[in-house]
Amino acid sequence: MLPYITVNTFMEWSCFLAGVVCLRKDKDLVWRLFPIYLLLVCLVETTGIYLRLCHHVSNAFLYNYYLPAECICISIFLFHLLRPSGLKRLFLLLWLGIFIVLYLVESVHNNFAQYSSQVVVLMSVVFVLASLYYYYLVLKSDRYIRLGSYPPFWWVNGVLIFYFGGVVTYIFFNYLLHTPAVNSIQFSLRYIIFKVLNVLLYGSWIYAFICRYRQQK
Repeated sequence: MLPYITVNTFMEWSCFLAGVVCLRKDKDLVWRLFPIYLLLVCLVETTGIYLRLCHHVSNAFLYNYYLPAECICISIFLFHLLRPSGLKRLFLLLWLGIFIVLYLVESVHNNFAQYSSQVVVLMSVVFVLASLYYYYLVLKSDRYIRLGSYPPFWWVNGVLIFYFGGVVTYIFFNYLLHTPAVNSIQFSLRYIIFKVLNVLLYGSWIYAFICRYRQQK
């Protein structure tokens, strides 16, 4: 049981439980359904550990199959937050169409056995740009917003930190993968960075859910 309890799984399951508790009665359908995506994240992560430990096989193919769900869910949520600014649904459909085509091209090229890292970089860049655009709209808004307790801000904050960090990490992938262990810890710097990014992502989302719950009361 202990091998399944990692920094990632702890944060992911905690975020899922926080989402279920805080969002189960939310009036906004997008917020209310988001824990379903989080459950998928938890199941994929746990299954990935099982494949690696029990069957001693690469779990890259599993995460590659998961990519479309990640892209679609995060894209829909970002679109939902940006839609009041006048963003047309056509942009969402166009982006998802481009992603699916490029994802299939790279996956077919790799026989669906490897992680489609090039598509992930593109996806991360799009999410970062969308998050920055959301920040711009918040700063531009005439409406007074208490950012310290504003759920959308913290949800986007987690997305921006995680995917910006992911872009930087993927760009220097080869270098970070072979970085010598620090203080004899047998993990690459890349591994450590993604652990930290996961904590920041799910920590921000948990706080966003708590703020959303208080807002709905």
